[in-house]
Amino acid sequence: MNIKQLNQFKMKNFLIIALTFFSLNAFSQQRENWEYWNTWIYKPKAGMTEQFEKAAGKKTKKFNSSKDNTIVTFKVVTGPNTGQYVRMMPWQSLADYDKDRSEELKYWQENVAEYADAIGGPQRWTRMKWGDMNIKEGEGPSKYLTQTDYLVKPDRWDDFRRWLDRIGGIYGERRPEDRRIILSMISGGNWNLTTTFIGFDQYGRKSNEFDTTWEQEYNKKFGANSWNYDRRAFRESIEMIVGQQVQTLELVESMLPNMN
Repeated sequence: MNIKQLNQFKMKNFLIIALTFFSLNAFSQQRENWEYWNTWIYKPKAGMTEQFEKAAGKKTKKFNSSKDNTIVTFKVVTGPNTGQYVRMMPWQSLADYDKDRSEELKYWQENVAEYADAIGGPQRWTRMKWGDMNIKEGEGPSKYLTQTDYLVKPDRWDDFRRWLDRIGGIYGERRPEDRRIILSMISGGNWNLTTTFIGFDQYGRKSNEFDTTWEQEYNKKFGANSWNYDRRAFRESIEMIVGQQVQTLELVESMLPNMN
């Protein structure tokens, strides 16, 4: 290799390193602005459901009634996970993970842990705010949630997002009483796992009446045959081994924090 080629090689490597550093720095700054959610799943020990609800509810009211530390609990009511409890802590920032929670954790171990087994350990998510549907900050939790888990192919994220983003706009117009958030896993599980939660307060609800079908409105907004193309691309973006899994959750009102 002559001097000219060596210099070109060095310059190429320098540019690669510089671009990598810039990308990592930009990603790090972006992460600082993300909203994080924490979740825990518990299964009460045999015959201890009532004790678990009472003890965990007391702990929640004692430690988790401020906005920056709120925990809301739902119970799974369909599928193989029926009877498990999902505890959610929304609205976290990176700085919140530096807080000393030793007193809170000690209380749980001494007063609650004996009544239930932890399933899988804690998980951390980031909220995909582009996926929000009919979300009004400050509103209380929905009575019911439909949770859908997706394993997304790493190279098909754009197809996955496009359908959920677009259909969410139409869904929100036609079902204004329904709400949606989308969470994407960042720690504690599969990096490619994304979960949607559709919240509602009663099963007997009806769509608003429109002159067009969902498909017609979609094509009207996004172009002819967009419905078929986007929906097919969305389906192809999901790992077929697992596909998508759905379960229904119900709010456990006795375990709510003091929401004054």
